[in-house]
Order: sequence, then C-alpha cells, then structure tokens
Amino acid sequence: MEVLRRKYGLWTATAVVVGTVIGSGLFFKADDVMRNTNGSLVKSLIAWLIGGLIMVVTAYCFSLMASRVSKVNGVVDYVELTSNKTIGYSLGWYFATVYYPILVAILGFVSTTFFCTLIQIPIANENGIMWYVWLIAFALIVLSFIMNIFGPRIAGKFQVSTTIMKLLPIFFIAIVGTIIGIFTGGTKAGFTIPAIPTNTIGINNSFGLAVLATAFAYEGWVIATSINAELKNSRVTLPKALIIGTLIVISAYLLYYIGLSSVISNQNVIEYGDNAPIFAIGEILGINSLLSNIGATTFNFFIVVSCLGTLNGLTLGCCRGVYALAIRNRGPKPKHFSKLSEKSNTSISSGLFGFFFTVFYLCLWYLAIQKGVLPGNMDELAIAFTYSSYLFVFIWMMKNLKGSNVFQRYVFPILAICGSSFLVLSAVGVVTLIETGDFTTILNFLKFIAIILPIFIVGLFFRKVQGDDILSTIEFEEVFDV
Repeated sequence: MEVLRRKYGLWTATAVVVGTVIGSGLFFKADDVMRNTNGSLVKSLIAWLIGGLIMVVTAYCFSLMASRVSKVNGVVDYVELTSNKTIGYSLGWYFATVYYPILVAILGFVSTTFFCTLIQIPIANENGIMWYVWLIAFALIVLSFIMNIFGPRIAGKFQVSTTIMKLLPIFFIAIVGTIIGIFTGGTKAGFTIPAIPTNTIGINNSFGLAVLATAFAYEGWVIATSINAELKNSRVTLPKALIIGTLIVISAYLLYYIGLSSVISNQNVIEYGDNAPIFAIGEILGINSLLSNIGATTFNFFIVVSCLGTLNGLTLGCCRGVYALAIRNRGPKPKHFSKLSEKSNTSISSGLFGFFFTVFYLCLWYLAIQKGVLPGNMDELAIAFTYSSYLFVFIWMMKNLKGSNVFQRYVFPILAICGSSFLVLSAVGVVTLIETGDFTTILNFLKFIAIILPIFIVGLFFRKVQGDDILSTIEFEEVFDV
C-alpha cells in the first residue's frame, strides 16, 4: 500500500506560489512589455496590472475549487471534474509532456545567462549563443531534477529560502529606486516621457503581446496545485497560499517596475534588455564606483538565486506530471510510474520522464534561439494554451456553486473567462492581427501546434483506464471527502 505523505504546510505552499512566480520572468520580460507598449510606462503598468489581475482572479477561482476538491494534482482534478475524464487526461498529459518541460528547459537557459553574467563570461558572439551556455543550462537542469527526485524535503526548504532571498533585491529597486526617482525627477520622467521609437522597438507593437509577456512572468502559481495531496489540511492551506501568494506577487511586480523606470529611462529598459536591473543598481549606487560594482554583482547574484528558485518550483511540478496520470491508471505503464520511492516518497520514474521531455525541449529551444527556425515565445504559447482548459472550470462554477454568493458564483468566474480568453486570443495571434494586421504571431502559433500535436496524438493511445483505479488504493495521512 503506497502512502503519499502530507509534508508541506502553508508557508511552503505560499513559497511555491511566490517563489515559482517571482523569478526570471520579471527580469527578462520587462523589456518585452515596454517594447510592445511603445516605451510607455503607463501602458506597461496597465499591461502588468491586467496580467496580474488575470492571475489573481484565476487563482481565486481555483482556491474555491481547492476548498472542495483534494486529490493528487489540483488543476487536472478540477478540469476533469468540470468537463470529463478525457479532457482531464489530455490536460494532465499536456502538463507532463509540454507545459512543465518547456518552462523548465527555458528557465534552465535563462538561469544560465544570468549566471554567465555573474561570473563575467561571454554569453554570445557574432555566431550566436556560446556552446558552454547550453552545457551549463543542461547541468543546472540535471541538478534541479536530482534534488526534486531524491531530496524533495531539501527542495522544499530551498524553495522557501530562495523566495525570501529573491524578494530583497526586488523591493530594493522598488522602494529605493522610486524614492530616488521622486527626488531626481526620474519617476515623473518615466511616466511622462516614452521611449524614442527607434529600431530597438518592434515594428508591430501589440498590447496583446505585452499582456501575454506578463503571463510568463506571472505564471507558476498553478504549480502549487500539483502538490495538493501533499499539503497539510489542503482544503484550507491551498486556498490561503494561492490568495496570499498572488497578491504578494502583483504588488512586488508593479512596485519593481515603477522603481526600475525611476532610475533608468524607458528607452534604456528596452536597450539594456535582461541586464536593465543591473544597470539600475549602478545608477542607484553610482556609476563607476566600487560600491556600484559590488552592488551590481550582489544584485546579479540575487537574480541567479531568483531564477534557480523558479527553476526548482517548476521542476517540482514536472517531476509529478506523469505520476498524476499513473495514479489514475492512465498514461504509459501506470503501475510503473505510480510507484513511490520509500526513501524520497516520490516517483523516480515520473521524474525521469519529465527530465527526458525537458531535455527534448531544451534542444528545440536551441533551434529557436540559435537557428531561428522555431518560435522564440514557446514559453508564452505553452502558458496561454493552459488557460483554454480553465474555461471548463469557470463555466462549471457558475452552474454548480449554488451555495456561494454572487461574486464567487458569477462575478469572479466571468472575469476569469474574460481574462483567460484574452490571453488565448493574444497567443493565437488574433489580438495582434486586429491591432497591427501582422500574421507573424499566428504563424508562430501554428508552428507550436505542429510541435505538440504529435505528442498529443501519442498520448491519446494511453487515455483509457488500464485495470482498477489506483487512486482508490492510495492512503493519505488525512481523510477528506471528494
């Protein structure tokens, strides 16, 4: 009899939400948002606010579901309950083979670029990304999987510690940068002076793409639902973690963005790209001073820690992907993938399965970045695709939450439907087509579909339940009604 222990509390769950969301996205999507709003801080903040509100409203709806459903892999359970087992299985297969692996692969690469900046080695030359960048990315991914597969408690403690560490530099720029900007006029200039429209700004700027870029920066909160069955008193803990975590994130992001634009111009946010926060620290502490160099290096270190915390949280979900299917006796060899290690209380086979697909998508990311033959926004497309499945949950809530008040039953689900639909339409390219008449986003979406469609087809061969329902044989250390 397998025993899935409830080993995580409120702070760990909240740390998964905050720690997985706050990370590289805040740093390497800042220039994308600014670029797609033509360098306007006001429009950029609106984009960040809309993206954040979509996250908060969606997380709140999921918290209502979490107080009613407590199984193995939250979001898959919610979609399965509100639609049917085939759709629920398809989403679970998508998480296991596309969503988690893509994000882990890209976060491994992004973490490496900041790490290379920290140790001051070149990231690229005229021929593209240096070969050792890809090797380091692979090594970081390997280490992250080893920790989550064989030492989940260590991974949980690492998540909490990195969450605390990553908040320090963010609030430093948010608070100190804004204060300096108020006295120097930088804050006022940020709100009133847009970036000069040069060729560093995209040809076809799209507000929809700006919001979509924030979706990556805000993504990760849903991973907390993947440890639903491992949370103590999950029906109370998970809703609290989702609400507290998402509110912390949106506050931190808006304050950080204002602070960033208060010390460096909107144009420089675009031109400096991923290194914009490092240059901002230089402005705060003084250019060409010893203190500035130390401060920039220290801040760069915190960025690396932030990225690694996000990578750890994503890997946590990735390791549980195919296990969530196997526990329902679905997917390939469910008895094999549902077996838990006595020492780590994790499915080693499920972790290795996630690792294989992560390496696969790291190779595809290489083709996208180095060769330009695949879309360079696979991360955003992977995220937006999940929001289409959430629509089943929101519609079900309006039909079935009869004992809830009007806000819980209608207002929040309707807002979540509107927000999710906007992200999906932005990812497909409809919003960009309406705004600019450009078909590039649609073509990128079609390329993405061509990549994942064969994987989906293979997954359909394993959709049927094989034997008895393994889920009914699992012992939990808490008793709950479903």
